[in-house]
Amino acid sequence: MASQNEWLDQQIEELKKGETSFKLLSFLDGIKDINKEQQKRLQQAQDELDGRMWSPDKW
Repeated sequence: MASQNEWLDQQIEELKKGETSFKLLSFLDGIKDINKEQQKRLQQAQDELDGRMWSPDKW
């Protein structure tokens, strides 16, 4: 999953190079922020699932 995020970040940075439109630059920054937040939430969900699976209460 990390490689997909790195790829997306690289693509966004490529699009931002030479761009002068404030609206487009803001949009691209927003996409990066959303991607980062989604990755954080995905990791939290995976960690929660892992924690629930290993909970002694469930044994």
